[in-house]
Amino acid sequence: MKGNYSSKIVKSILMTVFLSLTLSSHAQTWEMINALPATNAFHVTKSGNLLMADYLFEMNGGIYVSTDKGQNWEKTAVDDFNYNYFVENEKYVFAAGAATNIARSADEGLTWELVGYSDAVIDQLGYEIEYTVCYAMTFHDGKLFVGDFSGGGVVYSEDDGATWVATDIDALSFEIDGKPSVENIYNLMSYNGDLYAFGVYLIFKYLPETDSWEVVRDDSNFMAVGTIYQNKMCAGRCVPDENTDNPFITTLDENGEWGELPRPEGTIDNNIRAIYADGNCLFVGMQQSATYYTDNAGLTWYTINDGLPYSTAYYFTPMFFDSDDEYIYLAAYEPPYSTTKNSGLYRLAKKDLPTYDGVEQQQLPAKVTFNGKQLVFEDVVEYIAIYDISGRRLDNEISGNIVDVEDLRQGIYLYNAIVNGTELSGKFVK
Repeated sequence: MKGNYSSKIVKSILMTVFLSLTLSSHAQTWEMINALPATNAFHVTKSGNLLMADYLFEMNGGIYVSTDKGQNWEKTAVDDFNYNYFVENEKYVFAAGAATNIARSADEGLTWELVGYSDAVIDQLGYEIEYTVCYAMTFHDGKLFVGDFSGGGVVYSEDDGATWVATDIDALSFEIDGKPSVENIYNLMSYNGDLYAFGVYLIFKYLPETDSWEVVRDDSNFMAVGTIYQNKMCAGRCVPDENTDNPFITTLDENGEWGELPRPEGTIDNNIRAIYADGNCLFVGMQQSATYYTDNAGLTWYTINDGLPYSTAYYFTPMFFDSDDEYIYLAAYEPPYSTTKNSGLYRLAKKDLPTYDGVEQQQLPAKVTFNGKQLVFEDVVEYIAIYDISGRRLDNEISGNIVDVEDLRQGIYLYNAIVNGTELSGKFVK
């Protein structure tokens, strides 16, 4: 039986491979759902509201909200301070802005009030307080921490922004060209019971007993974005950096060991402007080059650029990823003077990602089912060939009407089987 069908099987598999690759390349397409000039920040609230903020030099934009998954948007009544980051706890959504201004919303972005941290840094900054900005904000140990960019250090609030306390400013200081300077804080991350602050040069760990900080690394180099992925803290650099000796993504595990994730093949730039983990998938957005995701900690990276206008005359910069049950969202920036109007919010359906957790698996004929570990046929399997989408044939074990595929990695697979004299061909997603 095997000899009679071998030629037919090879042709069928090759056709299925080409069809699968063609379909997946067309399916993975981003669509813009809101064109907002100079898009700066994005967040999906716990009930599904979409929030966006812009970065207009005139500060006449602000925060925009959609309660219907992006079909309609309203500009909220909040003074604009170029909000660039959202975080949310059980009671409030917070938006970080310029000149020590933090906006707070108790109704998931419909209305806002200002709860700035100026009192905690005025002695340190003086008149320069109006020129500073907060780029870093996170929750840790029941407190809201914010990092000041222009020398104000790190401050925190235990009452959702009503009052603020400064941490030790001297511990965040260092000398440059013989002069004392306070680190510019770009990123704050709470991980494994500790709080980390990322500056231009240094990475610090918070010491709560003394409200102080200790230096844990001196090679930050603008490590300004981060997320928690597969129980590791992952951080990327937001600056042009084509030194492949530097990690593409720096990691910290639960044992306190620093490491890195492999870079996409052929990528030399480390300029990651957006990073986000959703389940088993990690998404990264590079400035003016590519957007990727991996579902296996960087062993395999998938380019997902279709629908994103990277080839423009202006800086097209991914700013923030977020997600809901159906979509991955990407907020992307272009300068307000851009004529190409590519700044805004894009989305990509999760079901269109070929290896995404929860993708529809029953892409099989009625006589075959897939339970995540086995292909189960209605009758005895006389022959089967399974291939990955590159055309490489894979080993498998047949036991009556069951084919074991538990050892296969996540991905798209193609099969051609002979079952009780009948040929069956198709694909399944693991």
